[in-house]
Amino acid sequence: MFMRIRHLAGAFAAAQCRSLRETVEYGSPQLPSGCRADKAARKPTFTGYAAQAARDQSGFAAVEFAVISIPFLLTIVEVFQSALFVYNSAELDYATQAAARQVLTGSVQNTGLTAAQFRTNVLCPLLPATMPCANVIVNLQAFSGAAYPGGFDSFVNGTQTAVIMPPLDNTQTSFCPGNSGQYIYLQVFYAMPLIGAVWLPAVTTTFQGQTVKLVSSAAAFKNEPYQSTYTPPQGC
Repeated sequence: MFMRIRHLAGAFAAAQCRSLRETVEYGSPQLPSGCRADKAARKPTFTGYAAQAARDQSGFAAVEFAVISIPFLLTIVEVFQSALFVYNSAELDYATQAAARQVLTGSVQNTGLTAAQFRTNVLCPLLPATMPCANVIVNLQAFSGAAYPGGFDSFVNGTQTAVIMPPLDNTQTSFCPGNSGQYIYLQVFYAMPLIGAVWLPAVTTTFQGQTVKLVSSAAAFKNEPYQSTYTPPQGC
């Protein structure tokens, strides 16, 4: 009976020491003398090593996430933005070709559409709602079939390496649908707002005070021999 009582007392003391060591530093005077044990003298266990390693790994993971999270999020934004650019390009190409058909057949000339009416009534309804008409710029010009430096060459720069950009303002662009049998060059631009400024400045421009990426499409054609009493606007 005495041995059993002694065993129970020892187990109770050991449990009390374990409880105190969880809140009091090893070797502290606050511990009873029987509980003061050097931390280094305690025999390490596998579970102790595993717990310490888990704490260390969680710290490394937090640091790694902080380092790569911003570039990773920017990459996601860039991938989405690039996909949106491709989608907008396809939609703008479709709308430009369909609108050009209305000029080619003389429909625009016969109905006497103005530049604003052509943009809002013919071109923009062909675009998805995600491409607002306020961001669409139209430049419609007639030209002769003359050889260089006239004709179509008048729309490219002196080195013939790039097309000359019209003003990004519909009040300053041309609107010349042309007469029957005349050569026409239609340029359409969409100022695509950027989700994030992650594209290089070299591929962006400014439109109405906003940094945008220009999506462009064009069509060059010869008007069909339609019957019309169309009078070209002033300046054409």
